[in-house]
Amino acid sequence: MASGVSGVAFGAGLRERLSVLQSACIVYATGLLIIFADMADGRLFHADVDDKLRELQIRFLLSAKGAWYDLTLPFVTTPGPYVSPWSRLVDLPYVAIAKGLSVAMPADMALQAAFWLWPLVMLAIFSLLAVSVAARLMDGAVLPRGAHMAVLVLMTVFMSIAALEFAPGRIDHHNVQIITLLAIAAGASRWDRWGGLLLGGASALSVVIGLECLPFVVLAYGALVGAFIFDVRGARAMLWTASLGMLIATAVSAAAFLGIPASLSVQCDAFSAPYITLMLGGSGILGLCSVLTPASSSAFVRFAFLAVPAACLLAIASLGFTACLSGPYAVIDPLSKTYWFDRIWQEHSILYFYGNGQFDLLAILGLMAAVLVATAPLVLAKIRAPAMSWLVTYAMAVVAFLFALVMTRYVRFPFALVPLVIPAFVAWTFHGPGREIGRRSMTGAAASCLAVFGGLYLVAPTFDWRLDAADYMTFDECQGQDFSVLATITPGRIAAPNGISLPILFSAPDGFSVAAIPFHRAAPGMKRMYEAFLSRDPAVRKVALAPFDYVAVCRFPLESDPTFAPLYAALSAGRDWPGLVRLASPVETNFQLFRIDHAALQ
Repeated sequence: MASGVSGVAFGAGLRERLSVLQSACIVYATGLLIIFADMADGRLFHADVDDKLRELQIRFLLSAKGAWYDLTLPFVTTPGPYVSPWSRLVDLPYVAIAKGLSVAMPADMALQAAFWLWPLVMLAIFSLLAVSVAARLMDGAVLPRGAHMAVLVLMTVFMSIAALEFAPGRIDHHNVQIITLLAIAAGASRWDRWGGLLLGGASALSVVIGLECLPFVVLAYGALVGAFIFDVRGARAMLWTASLGMLIATAVSAAAFLGIPASLSVQCDAFSAPYITLMLGGSGILGLCSVLTPASSSAFVRFAFLAVPAACLLAIASLGFTACLSGPYAVIDPLSKTYWFDRIWQEHSILYFYGNGQFDLLAILGLMAAVLVATAPLVLAKIRAPAMSWLVTYAMAVVAFLFALVMTRYVRFPFALVPLVIPAFVAWTFHGPGREIGRRSMTGAAASCLAVFGGLYLVAPTFDWRLDAADYMTFDECQGQDFSVLATITPGRIAAPNGISLPILFSAPDGFSVAAIPFHRAAPGMKRMYEAFLSRDPAVRKVALAPFDYVAVCRFPLESDPTFAPLYAALSAGRDWPGLVRLASPVETNFQLFRIDHAALQ
């Protein structure tokens, strides 16, 4: 009899797994169609400069000069060597695939294949996690087969902005962050020991990759702690295994991707000693309290058991890592902040979308808001249940959406989380007990979100988009131009605007370096370039260019104001400058290179 029962359970579990795999295939196929439709014009929706620097970092690691634990990129000097804050965790799959393929093809071709293959593999992981979370949120509700497939396609279409992060060649870390975010949601949706282990491990890996997902980690653990304090069923086991998962993942990541010296260093903008201390110490405190706190203790006792050691840990971290109290961007000087950081659209709110006329993004953000508002009655029903897995996932989706409103760099995250509730909402509204209230909430959500986003259009400030030389310096006007002059000269340090610095590195032989790449750790190099190209003071210009051997500028079709940017205005217009000796290119090109005669420089 027992064997028969276990056989039935195994059969049911197998059918459930097959159903998840079939659903994931639908999501994956829809995601592929979205990606290839985006690629039809030869440009990626999400492609940006991060992909280029990641490629350079991986190429340098694979070269004879690269070292696993050394994140120094010697081809960027600001004037000191540039040390990348980006984790080897993201580099690892590309390196492994490239090395594996290199036995059958040239190394460069193998690396390009890795840049194409791994994002598509991650899309499969993304699809499995998304379907897993969505299925658990349905709480056993069943849709007709045709409706089930249509809802999965709809969910994936709503996730387009997130799915496009997995396009071939998109090798920045945001796609990995999305996977860790979904893994956190998947762990919460299970609400069991294995779910806690997944949540804790994914939370740790998200911080290893970068700090953008830190608010979601704090939210997930805050929910676990709250559930433990109020003795929600299963919370003790979840908290214990989540703590164990974070402890193991943090220790393994520190050893595998940093090594001892880097693990002990203080890098306020990257996984290092401050975060390792908090993650190891915090997971240790939470794990011990979940085990040692008596089951019969009151909520106040549980709170005290957690709060006292946690407060001590925060105090120790604050006193031991005071430099990090200024935030991860303290390295950005006022000049770089004014001319670069403050002009980056993703560091501002959605009001910039209104100013830019990006009404397509506003429309799909409005759809996300409508989904969240429409599903609120379902969430209220789950609160009365209660279902912590539902509440944590929904809270993460709401927080992701709110973060995207105030800082558009987060815009990809709500598109990974909010659509996960669509299958459950459809099942509840059209095939469940919420038929009447669900349809009313859809109407109300659509009307209210249209009113809010339309109202913002009426009150959004009008931006005066007058570009100046500092903006022009961020453009790459040398696309498709010839850089062969670099092969005819002695390698050295090149002073160039940040818009063409990375293209120079892709074209230059070994031995050349640039200073200004558009990343916060390169702010000292950007500051020198702004002083060199924008300053009206010859003394400031001479000091800024003193460490460099060459100056490079692309001819720019728009004229710059010579009173604002004397050197840049002259060179970008194709004119010469005292102390800069023009180096003739073998072929006609808009790329202009000059050798610096420091004695004659004005």
